[in-house]
Amino acid sequence: MNIFHPRFAVVLHDLFMTWSAWMLSYVIRYSVWVDSPELSWFNYEFATVILVQGVIAYYFNLYRGLWRFASVPDLINIAKSAVVGTFIIAFIMFLVHRADGVPRSVLLMYPFILMVLWGVPRLTYRMFKDLTLHINNSEKQRVLLVGAGRLADMFIRHAHASALYEVVGIVDDERNYKGSNLRGVKVLGGVADIEKICKKREVRAIVVTKENISASMMKEVVDNSMTSNCQLLTLPNLDKITEKGFEISHLTPVTIDDILGREKVSIDWSNVAKAVQGKSVLITGGGGSIGSELARQLAQLDLKKLCILDHSEFNLYQIDRELSNKNNDLIITSLLVNVTDKAHLQQIFSTIKPDIVFHAAAYKHVPLLEKMPCEGFINNVIGTKNIVDTCHEFNVEKMVLVSTDKAVNPYNIMGATKRIAEMYCQSRNKKSNTDYVIVRFGNVLGSAGSVVPLFKEQIAKGGPVTVTHEEMTRYFMTITEACQLIVQSMVLGSNGDIHVLDMGKPVSILSLANRMISLSGKIPEVDIKVEITGLRPGEKMHEQLYYDVEQLKHTSHNKIYHLQSTIKHSESYEKLLNQAITQAIQFQDVDLTQTIKKLVPEFVHQPHLKIVENNN
Repeated sequence: MNIFHPRFAVVLHDLFMTWSAWMLSYVIRYSVWVDSPELSWFNYEFATVILVQGVIAYYFNLYRGLWRFASVPDLINIAKSAVVGTFIIAFIMFLVHRADGVPRSVLLMYPFILMVLWGVPRLTYRMFKDLTLHINNSEKQRVLLVGAGRLADMFIRHAHASALYEVVGIVDDERNYKGSNLRGVKVLGGVADIEKICKKREVRAIVVTKENISASMMKEVVDNSMTSNCQLLTLPNLDKITEKGFEISHLTPVTIDDILGREKVSIDWSNVAKAVQGKSVLITGGGGSIGSELARQLAQLDLKKLCILDHSEFNLYQIDRELSNKNNDLIITSLLVNVTDKAHLQQIFSTIKPDIVFHAAAYKHVPLLEKMPCEGFINNVIGTKNIVDTCHEFNVEKMVLVSTDKAVNPYNIMGATKRIAEMYCQSRNKKSNTDYVIVRFGNVLGSAGSVVPLFKEQIAKGGPVTVTHEEMTRYFMTITEACQLIVQSMVLGSNGDIHVLDMGKPVSILSLANRMISLSGKIPEVDIKVEITGLRPGEKMHEQLYYDVEQLKHTSHNKIYHLQSTIKHSESYEKLLNQAITQAIQFQDVDLTQTIKKLVPEFVHQPHLKIVENNN
């Protein structure tokens, strides 16, 4: 037996206190006597008491519990042990000598004195450890958990052994959790109580430990923590954690993706894989946000060849290096190409002989293209025309045009040029063996030049975060989701189809800004200001995904709709298009804009529109 083991010290303590309790009972009993008998410090009575009480204490598991966590159940076991031990001691002494010489008052006082001598040191030690732990915890981050399930249980268990976090409470909207305790941590209320609890408990971080939390509930968590100045963290689902074991390092910041309200997309990868198996796929704009993600997803399938085109040397280098390191068996050809160079495209198509083309190359920055309409037209219209014509010339099986919601009732040059690109695809489809498919959707989170990276940059600098209008809304989806649906549309679409992706509900840009500030651990309008700057040239308050005259039809995928359009191109369409091409390459901005209005009659161009709300 290891005499230095803590439990050995506990046994010695309890045996000594047993002797002390028996002796003290005699001392108190005879303290009122003038001629008290001389007390023996040790005899067979003491030996019997110590032996019996030691066995009884072991039976009631007093040596299994840790003093550090001494609690009411331990005190109950101490009481049981003292009472049962007293009865057994009295019974043994009665059998041996009919308990002669053992005053009844000693037998009455002994169990109560023993309870005090066993219980008080345990509780004192517990209080001391709690006090020192509280002092040490002053350096720990005070954490509130959202969700009282198994993830919370794991986190609390590991937080006790961690020098990083102190869990001060849990919130959960489930009724059966209200007022309950999890490993000593109390459920303090629901999600709506987060703000109040954070202030009262001086919380510095909120950790989402609810499994499979919905986006709507995540938004509620973010909204209720906006004034708390707390960092928001989350854990992966339990199935991912159990594969590798739980670690505090699994914590990651809550991102804007988590609160978008988007359900996870499920596509028919077997049909997609079958459609591209053994085929050559070409992607224009393959170094951009959409194009590079398309390349990543398609590179995982059994392609014959993947050709990536981009006019940005750096972007092309990045995606080429990434895919080449991951896909040793796939032939990947990355080429610096400008889609406005038709001769170069023809040379590439003749060499690569693509079966499927994804056209993602485009200029998309609205205010910039307002200043340079000819550049926007050359890239977005002439570039698309070159791709469409070259696909026809080389009998490409299918071409997918990546379009935008800004093409619907356009307010700006960017949207108008994308609408003309859509129209050209549809008109060409009638005269070609190539199937042209158009995919129209809204903003993607995190894409280059979009609002999310801009807000992140502004927040990192301490603000202000600039929002152009308080009521502005936009549709959002993740890049991964958008590209999965584009690939699925390639399988579903044909004959000039326009497919619209289910973008969910439009998102308030002001709410987006406030939530992103909260996610950074700052308080909107306190730590970081939000500044309303007014609409920029060509900017719309709200985007549309389809025209009123376009009818939505369901496809076999619940996130993809087919648009049945009754819009007819004007008889002078081709003449106007050629006129616009001439004006663009001659950089006749004013004349080009007028011609675009004739090509797209619904185009309402307001290049100098700038609206600032009157805050008075």
